[in-house]
Amino acid sequence: MRARIFALLCLAVCCVAAAADARPSKLPSAYEGRVETSLYNGKQRMPFILYGVARNWDKACLKGKAAECLRLADAFETGARDLRADIRVSIAYLIKACQVGSGPGCARAAAILRNGKAGFTNLELAGQMAERGCNVLKDQASCSALAVSMAASPAADPRKAAALIDTACASGDSDGCRLKASALFYDRGDAGSRAKAIRMFEAACEQRRAWGCLGLAEAYGKGLGVTADPVRTARYAAEGCTNGQGDRLRLCTLHGSALISAGDRASLNSGEKFLDASCKGGDGLACNRLGLIGLGGKAGATTTRGEGLYYLRRGCDLDYGEACANLSTAYKMGVEVDPDTAVVLALLDKACRLKHGVSCSTAQALVTRNPDLRLHIPAIDPSLPVGEQLARARKAVASGDRAAGLATTVRLMYETNEDAEWQLGGWMYYGLPGVFDTPRKADGLILIENAARVGHVDAAIFMGMAYWYGQGVEENRSKGENYMAIAASRGDEKAAAILRSMKAEPVRQDFAHRQKAMEEAARTQRVTWANEFAAANAGRRFGSSYSPGSSPVASVSSMMDNLNWNHRIDYLSGRTSVCRSSNPYC
Repeated sequence: MRARIFALLCLAVCCVAAAADARPSKLPSAYEGRVETSLYNGKQRMPFILYGVARNWDKACLKGKAAECLRLADAFETGARDLRADIRVSIAYLIKACQVGSGPGCARAAAILRNGKAGFTNLELAGQMAERGCNVLKDQASCSALAVSMAASPAADPRKAAALIDTACASGDSDGCRLKASALFYDRGDAGSRAKAIRMFEAACEQRRAWGCLGLAEAYGKGLGVTADPVRTARYAAEGCTNGQGDRLRLCTLHGSALISAGDRASLNSGEKFLDASCKGGDGLACNRLGLIGLGGKAGATTTRGEGLYYLRRGCDLDYGEACANLSTAYKMGVEVDPDTAVVLALLDKACRLKHGVSCSTAQALVTRNPDLRLHIPAIDPSLPVGEQLARARKAVASGDRAAGLATTVRLMYETNEDAEWQLGGWMYYGLPGVFDTPRKADGLILIENAARVGHVDAAIFMGMAYWYGQGVEENRSKGENYMAIAASRGDEKAAAILRSMKAEPVRQDFAHRQKAMEEAARTQRVTWANEFAAANAGRRFGSSYSPGSSPVASVSSMMDNLNWNHRIDYLSGRTSVCRSSNPYC
């Protein structure tokens, strides 16, 4: 019997140990201490804060443990409890991981340094990372990255780059096979090469590799190497967008485009959502197609004409020439904006520079009819990206040219740009000498709230405080919290701190109420005690309701740019039922 009990105890201990091993790793917590530090990320020594256990990971990384460097890179790429997601810090740890011996770290660092995902590029360092990963650490993904770096260099040997790609693909590296298939399909382009590429695309798509599905979608969409087939195009686009692994951006644009052409309203509206996600993800083609839906007033669509202008402008800012041309049409026809032939010309000129051939001839025709037209293009070029136009508008106003600054801001406001609404709203709310000599607070608040509704951080903070304190609007603390939550969800630390304070207000009020009750109870108790004491001294007993150990005084206690996009696509695809409010794509 004792032997059986001992065996059962051993089994129980093993189960407990296994359960302990299955528990998730400890996450960085601000409650467990912090340290301010910095690390070179290819552009600068990037300052950041490490919390709790992340400090130990950092120490191990700096001592040469590549796995801990990669752990920190992953934590800062996606966010881990109190560590805020920051790709600029993530790339720093990837560089360090490469330096201390991680081939995958070299490949990832090279890719980000090359593609600008961290907000900057460093092609020289990207090449160094890829070369170390490939030649020193024998990592095939790094060899693929090295081949890409070599292909971008005029002095590189294309045969050597092709050999690296072939070796990487033969070893099973997906990116190497993607590069090889792309070279066969687009660069060589003969029938035999395209047939080989199609087979590679098919194998990859079956393995849910997004690049394979994209290759098939484009092949059947354009009739390259196969007979054009829109049904197959739509099928491969849907498969790659909703189930693919890797870069799904263009696939989701194609999927959204297929949905809006399906003919029913549900598909149209679903397609709009996919196109919106792809546009926000940086695909100018998606912005252009969604802009045309809005501008054309497509029956059943949720995208408005004003939003159509917004999407076309975003597509143009992303250097998609057709979007610039379509935006120029809105200015030609006066769709939601004042007709302006000079603005039309400026946008056509940009479209022409972006190789949109029809725009070149259209612009030339305008100049032929009006040789002086280019002299009338506004001082702040309407073809510049919105951010640059607004910066120049502020500078113009500050230097005294209020007319130019105001005209630019108003024009972009009519394109429903939230930054322009915030800028113009501020000028109206506070006043702008020589333009709004008397502040127009009510009109300013309308524009600021329009910007806040679509996620403008500063505008959301402004409206959050306005509703919280009833400044210019009727006090509504629920609305105040909601607007502050919008700003906090975009990663603004100040808004997050204010939101925490707002949410704690009911606790503070409850505490104050309880504190007052405690003080009242204490005063009552003192009076009762004094009376009872006096009565005792007079020879009488304490009242039966009094217990020396009791007291009526109550005790009082109180008191997260690629993962988010993929999550949005998974939500639209039905793979997850929730799209988090902290996700700017949701």
